Amino acid sequence: MFTMKKLLAACCGVALAVLANSVQAQTFPSKAITIVAPYPPGGATDLYARSVANGLAEFGQPTVVDNRAGASGLIGAEYVSRQPADGHTLLIGASSMFSILPQLLPRMKDVASHVEPVSILGFNPSYVVVPASLPVNTIQELIAYLKAKPGEYAYGSAGKGTSQHVFMELFKQRAGVDLLPVQYKGSSPMVVDLIAGRVVMAIEQGPAVLSQIKAGRLKALAVTTAKRAQAMPNIPTLSETVLPGFEAVTWFALYAPSGVPKSVIAKMVPQIAKTMNSAEVKERMHAVGVEPTSSSPEEVTKRQAAETKTWAGVISQSRITLDE
Repeated sequence: MFTMKKLLAACCGVALAVLANSVQAQTFPSKAITIVAPYPPGGATDLYARSVANGLAEFGQPTVVDNRAGASGLIGAEYVSRQPADGHTLLIGASSMFSILPQLLPRMKDVASHVEPVSILGFNPSYVVVPASLPVNTIQELIAYLKAKPGEYAYGSAGKGTSQHVFMELFKQRAGVDLLPVQYKGSSPMVVDLIAGRVVMAIEQGPAVLSQIKAGRLKALAVTTAKRAQAMPNIPTLSETVLPGFEAVTWFALYAPSGVPKSVIAKMVPQIAKTMNSAEVKERMHAVGVEPTSSSPEEVTKRQAAETKTWAGVISQSRITLDE
């Protein structure tokens, strides 16, 4: 029987929990915050990490960026997943790490279950790019060019299981073209070979190709986002030209170890929004083709779930594995 004594004890427990949660929010951060960037310095992930670090530093504690690169982001993500759930160690995660990689790597699936989202940070539009020397100037001409000689051309990507890889496989499926995949260890060597014409095309993020497009070494024929990219508004989307409804976008989000107090998350979310909406961050990110934004944790979860379903179909149909 639920006695008055038990009722009072339960009420006290709830009150203490609420009080403790409130105190945690008020005292957070109580020490230095570490932002883990799971890719090498200098790329888009690093840009996001340093922007977030500058914003959270306004809470009054030192905020540092820790680059822990390796295994397509797994090394850094695994490190964060094992840290105390107090909000003082955070992760910059690319969408591919949570919507693609867990389907290919059981270890990443386990890691993903031990972190939770805080906010989306921005979107990196990807472009359908070809060498400047290729005799095509529109996406329609490219598809016709590829269909004329099925199986004779190759595309480049930044590596197996990357967003660049699955985006290209989705393009192949939707456009009905037959291309051989050539996997590189990152975007930089792939772009070098693409400019030289060793591969015929790629779908690559703005930060890796924008300068080459502007320099005339590559031609951008389409963008894979639902809307035209702010950095190159003259480039049409695949959806408005040849593949209605096509959308493939890389986004980055801030994650924390699972179990961080909701009050701490609630304190971080508006600060992230303020940071990503600042004129300084917008100017820095727009310069490299990145579109900063922010969101609620629930929005990250919803987008991640939807994309996981989409990429599951692509992975299955294209028989993508991480086997050598």
